[in-house]
This record gives sequence, structure tokens and C-alpha cells, in this order.
Amino acid sequence: MSSNNQTKEIIEKQFNDLINKAQQLYPAINEDISTYSNMTAYTDSLQDYLNLTMQTPLEISTNHIVLV
Repeated sequence: MSSNNQTKEIIEKQFNDLINKAQQLYPAINEDISTYSNMTAYTDSLQDYLNLTMQTPLEISTNHIVLV
């Protein structure tokens, strides 16, 4: 188990080093990632909406006559 803990610590250290280097190169990286995540979520919502609006209405998609 200790080798797993050592491996985990090494990976965490490497990850933190990469984060620090990225923040040095791109000071606003956290805000950019947040913006990208929001854009992705909004795009998914729009795609869901478009998928719903492009569905064939039930009245047209079946051979049954709908009486109202």
C-alpha cells in the first residue's frame, strides 16, 4: 500500500507543478476555464432545446387521428 501512496503523492506533486506553470503562462486560466464550462453547459441546453423543437409532433408521426 505504501507504494500506491508514494505514487499518488508523486502524481499530485506533478499535477500541482503543471497547474503552477499553467498559471504563470496564463494568469487568467481559472476564469477562462470557468467561461468555457459555462459556454459548454449553455450549448448543451441549446442543443437539447433544438432537439425538442425538431421532433415530429405526435399528431403527424402516427397514423392515428387525434380528436380534440
